[in-house]
Amino acid sequence: MLHQRRRAVLATWVVVHVAAGDAVRNLIGYPAWGAIIVATIGWVIVELVLLRVRLSRLPRSIAMFTVLAVVSASWAISPGASLLGSIGLIGMVASAIFIAALPYRLILAVFHWSLQGLLIGSLLFELFVAVVLRGPLFPLWSDYPPGTTLEFAWSGGLLLRGERIQGLMGNANLLAMVALVALIVAVCRAIARLDRRWPVWVLLPTLVLVLARSATVTFALLAVAIIGGLIAAWVRWRGAVFYRIFAIVIAAGLVALGLIIANWAHVADFLNRDADLTGRFDIWGRVVDLALSSPVVGVGYLGYWQPWVPPFDVLGRVGDVAYLQAHNVWLDVFLQLGIVGVIVWAAMQWRAMVNCLGAMYRSRPEEYAMNAAPLLLWVAFFVQGLAESRPWLEYGMILLLILTIGRRRREIVPRAPKTIAISTIG
Repeated sequence: MLHQRRRAVLATWVVVHVAAGDAVRNLIGYPAWGAIIVATIGWVIVELVLLRVRLSRLPRSIAMFTVLAVVSASWAISPGASLLGSIGLIGMVASAIFIAALPYRLILAVFHWSLQGLLIGSLLFELFVAVVLRGPLFPLWSDYPPGTTLEFAWSGGLLLRGERIQGLMGNANLLAMVALVALIVAVCRAIARLDRRWPVWVLLPTLVLVLARSATVTFALLAVAIIGGLIAAWVRWRGAVFYRIFAIVIAAGLVALGLIIANWAHVADFLNRDADLTGRFDIWGRVVDLALSSPVVGVGYLGYWQPWVPPFDVLGRVGDVAYLQAHNVWLDVFLQLGIVGVIVWAAMQWRAMVNCLGAMYRSRPEEYAMNAAPLLLWVAFFVQGLAESRPWLEYGMILLLILTIGRRRREIVPRAPKTIAISTIG
């Protein structure tokens, strides 16, 4: 029991840290944040040694992606930065193996309480900035001159003005994605009757989604709602009836997608966004140009772009703000690891999806709600990844690795605690 509590604490810390890494960096700066990362990886490795992990049983796609990332430092345009990024990826792989070794209900509980806690902290943080500071708050580790634009602010203090909030993450899109993940887990736990106070945990992320107003997460939420409806139809009706419903939904989705593309300017105006998705088209163009300089194996793995490394310090610049991502995870992988990396990344995505569908197919009736969570989370990140990279390069990466491992976790960590009353992911 003591070991289980210790591991739950570590898993919670890992999830909180990768979901709100900007909060840590804004508070203590990059050097101290790096030291915390190294210490956390060390603790995770110790736990894996105690569990006698078998790395030889790791899914090939994960092993290939990790090896490719590490080796890419030999041809990277910035070898040192690539090595740092590879260390971060190794830490994520180790963390994913460690979290996957926990009982399934505990994994969902860790994500549930970690992300709900971040949402509560974000609202309190925004309220403090709006009421006490009455103005923007900038990252504490650096001095910002008077008149610095709000794009650089940790929080603009806009909670009481009815404008978009950024939360502890310092980014509205990242905050909204945390809220969506928290909402999915909360709804699944509520349907499974695991939470007596489920209305609180459903309403809280819903409120944050409204306050963050992220267009990309809104599309991800819509996709999750559609897939959730299909899952409900599959549970209620099997065979020909479900396939008819599925065909109708797919056809309607394709028509809706066509209408959105054909009327994109009006859709963007309705969402109060620029037609070029806040400069994403320009960023995508620059990313593709750089990626084509090494299209087969990429320019070196970074993961999260390091802001002091050229040309990544200006590659995602829009106006005065330099975004540290390609704003499309597939383009990001293509940039960093080339066509080879995209193929391996697609293999990981495919294995994760198959594991999620397999978990649903093998479920007993009382397990449907809980085992629907992995599939819905995968859908949310997949859709959001078409316009954002950051979540995939942080806690989304850990989630993908967990889903890719799936039932293989019993081979990788044979001494893992057995899952109680519900099947393992995948």
